[in-house]
Amino acid sequence: MVDMHQYYSQALKIVLEAGELLLKGFKSPKEISTKKNDKDFVTQYDKLIEKKIIDNILQLYPNHKFIAEESAASNILTEEPTWILDPIDGTTNFIQGFPFCCISLALVVEKDIIIGIVYNPIINQLFTAKKGEGAYLYNEKIQVSSTEDLQNAMFAHEINDKISISHFRGSRSLGSAAMSLCYLAMGAVDIFSPKRLGLLKCWDVAAGILIIQEAGGIVLDSKGSQYNDIMNADIFAACTKKLAENFLKLKNANI
Repeated sequence: MVDMHQYYSQALKIVLEAGELLLKGFKSPKEISTKKNDKDFVTQYDKLIEKKIIDNILQLYPNHKFIAEESAASNILTEEPTWILDPIDGTTNFIQGFPFCCISLALVVEKDIIIGIVYNPIINQLFTAKKGEGAYLYNEKIQVSSTEDLQNAMFAHEINDKISISHFRGSRSLGSAAMSLCYLAMGAVDIFSPKRLGLLKCWDVAAGILIIQEAGGIVLDSKGSQYNDIMNADIFAACTKKLAENFLKLKNANI
């Protein structure tokens, strides 16, 4: 039997402890290397934080599975309890000293996201959600905005090259998908979409997806259909169904 509240309380303690390591690393010299390309960075802290979180969860739940950016990226999602982890979402920000980077951790059971935790210790923001119980910034319940019109909407992440910023109130690119999704959940931005398909991975968005849904927002796949494939991170999100429909019309008109 799944005890969501026990999983949540234990995972939260582990993430908060790992946040101390992220904060230390943010203020310290870093060993920087690249992975798939010369813009895909990793530091020793990405690896240290990932190992710390996985090891601590495995001590409690030795049969749990992991899909994590640095060590378990090739793992396949099954029906078993699976933690989806990005130890530092926004590694480039972390390297540059730009304070929008965070730990993103989600628990998926029977291919359903039931826990989402996004923690940025640098600016002291902790976003959490348990399925069916709302979304929170620390102990304060958050919800998406009620924006329906594009001209009143703040667009998060990166504007598509084919869509003019003039359609929106403004745009913000935080360099962290997890943080952008959480800002949508608390009403600071209204739409989130990556610049190009394939840019994001499940560990970038899994926790943020649940946090948005529990805050009353809409998450769709890149074609505008209901989102139902956790391993496919090609999503866009909006605060209201009407705003999502208006954005899709604009997007399709510019293809």
